Amino acid sequence: MPLPAALQAKLSKRGLILETPSLEKDTHNDYKGFITCPNKSNQYHQCTNWCQVHWKGIPTPDPHYARCARRLIEKYPLPSNWTDVFDKGLGRYYYWNMETDMVSWLPPKHPKSNPTDCAAKLRMKLHKEDEIENSENDRDLDRKKDRDRYYRDRRERDDRDRKHKHDDRERPWRKRNDDLDPMDPSAYSDIPRGTWSDGLEHNKSKADSTASGALYQQRPYPSPGEVLSGNKLKKRRDS
Repeated sequence: MPLPAALQAKLSKRGLILETPSLEKDTHNDYKGFITCPNKSNQYHQCTNWCQVHWKGIPTPDPHYARCARRLIEKYPLPSNWTDVFDKGLGRYYYWNMETDMVSWLPPKHPKSNPTDCAAKLRMKLHKEDEIENSENDRDLDRKKDRDRYYRDRRERDDRDRKHKHDDRERPWRKRNDDLDPMDPSAYSDIPRGTWSDGLEHNKSKADSTASGALYQQRPYPSPGEVLSGNKLKKRRDS
């Protein structure tokens, strides 16, 4: 938690805390880093306020190193589009191509020279690649959330349907006495409703006169042909 501004000013006057210089620009966009930081040549390093406060740098090259660098240039002279630049963070010279913006720790004519992009450009590329990867990960995460939401809603819907079916199986069916029979003409008129055996000429021996309800029953009944043949036989006997 940061200290209040008034208390921080008093403590800094007494020398109890050091004033940390404010970093005006975003460190993520400051790909060049601080000139006195020895780690700015690392493409994975991001300079912060700590680098600016603690790294004082090397303002001038060491005399022995300067003589060696001068002899190296005399042996491998620089082309017209190359120049040497002193790095105050590492205290070394590096060589910069002013046209292509390539850099190298050795002169370009040296057999072991390997010109590459500067660390600031490499950091910029890594940052853009990270942004693309993060955006793809965000899209994948959104798709995964949508897929999980779809399957969760589907499971909930299936559970509700299964519960309703289970309730329907457990609910006892109660026949209502006023159920309409579409095959019974009395259901659509003022005629009293009869039973299944009503209308038969002789139903005491061939049919159950106590049956009532809809046409479909749980007990076997004589077929219509058997009933008609029985009525015909009775007429012959009576005549």
